[in-house]
Amino acid sequence: MKISAERLVLREFSPDDASLVASALADGAPEALPPGAPAQPDGIAGWLASGVHLMRESGAGVHLMMLDRASGSITGGISLFHTDWEVRSAEIGYGVRIDRRGKGYATEALAALARWALNDGGMQRVWLTANTDNVASVRVAEKAGFLREGTLRRAGLEEDGLHDQALFSRLDND
Repeated sequence: MKISAERLVLREFSPDDASLVASALADGAPEALPPGAPAQPDGIAGWLASGVHLMRESGAGVHLMMLDRASGSITGGISLFHTDWEVRSAEIGYGVRIDRRGKGYATEALAALARWALNDGGMQRVWLTANTDNVASVRVAEKAGFLREGTLRRAGLEEDGLHDQALFSRLDND
């Protein structure tokens, strides 16, 4: 799976990406990798061989890297998950390296993945949540064409406690 955007290529991780993942970890940018990624270099090979692909193999979703075309480095990660094939709906989650935030990468990746999911990926609805106090993430959803459906009160648990979450969606006919 490979999705082209203006500055990014969204693609699945492969065993050949060990140096890219190791570089993200060495740079102190674990937020650029999907949930379940290894925190230490010695876990990279096993994760790339099987762990990162478990969601896709089960039909539950897929983890993709945001590969910067210019630098050839990982800018972030974006995933489709909580896939419901009967309803044809999936959640999208994303993370961008701290040193590359505020440059439109998350919006670019989110819009590209949503377009793919709603056109070629068989989904009729994609959705996401963002903590209401995370103004940047809320803005990313809005700029990527997602509509706010409401607020899920105290629905997100972070290290600092419970947070309200804004619920956003895009439909295939939006």
